[in-house]
Amino acid sequence: MREMNIKNLDLNLLAALNALLEEKNVTRAAARINLSQPATSRALARLRNMFQDPLLVKGARGMVLTARANELYQPLQHILNDITAMVSPPSIEPGAMQGEVVIATRDYELAAILPKVINRLRVESPNLTLRIIPLIGDDLSSLENQHVDFILTATESKAATLYRYTVYKESFVCLASKDNPAIQKGMTLETYTAAKHCLVTISGFGLGIVDTLLAQKNLKRNVVVRVPHFLAVAHIIADSDLVVTLPRRLGELLSRQENIILINPPLKIPSFPVYLYWHARNQNNPIHRWIRKVIQTSDGK
Repeated sequence: MREMNIKNLDLNLLAALNALLEEKNVTRAAARINLSQPATSRALARLRNMFQDPLLVKGARGMVLTARANELYQPLQHILNDITAMVSPPSIEPGAMQGEVVIATRDYELAAILPKVINRLRVESPNLTLRIIPLIGDDLSSLENQHVDFILTATESKAATLYRYTVYKESFVCLASKDNPAIQKGMTLETYTAAKHCLVTISGFGLGIVDTLLAQKNLKRNVVVRVPHFLAVAHIIADSDLVVTLPRRLGELLSRQENIILINPPLKIPSFPVYLYWHARNQNNPIHRWIRKVIQTSDGK
């Protein structure tokens, strides 16, 4: 009995064998597996040599399977099903998902988009738990060392090991107290630069994009308060003479507070993208795919 060397086995031949056994016709089998008839005939010749059996022989009404071919059919189905399952991405229904997902972000992204994400996951994936941790600076290395699953940020990164998509593009808006005298006659560039400003800066130092744009016009604003968190801003400006410029989605949320008014800035500020990052190792993880879908369809609006 001749032993078969599995190293020489071509998996494409298994698909051809399955089509030939089921169609019992070279022409129909060729069409089914998108091969030419000559190529399928060559595949049949190789299969006959491999199994040392003709597999298909002429009968009274066309080709018929040999006894050996009939023996091969059921084991072949199991093999093809196993191969399909092995190469197909794993799939889990959202309701059956379990475990913890860790997302690193700042308070702006947390307030602007994650409430809708959390609410949807509580309904559709109640056995998943979320842990939101603070993102420190622009460091995305926590994805590399597997400390977090996702990072939601406006930080730009071209790291080859990271995947990302744009969750949304964000613009800017100003917030002030309704009683702020600086806005009583409308917000012009002159009144904007004359007003007293609150600046959100994580480090507590430096200037913002607005200051860079004003400097290009040989102008500057009067920043008198710097805070490290966005969510404290509404309480600070509600009863003060301060103006704050911040991302629009967050501004719309904070303006729901009594005595806060939302104003379009008097200068054109470029919009910026907010990205969701994850590591390449988790590209086909079913829970990761589900979380990415939920965040992408909850764009903060």
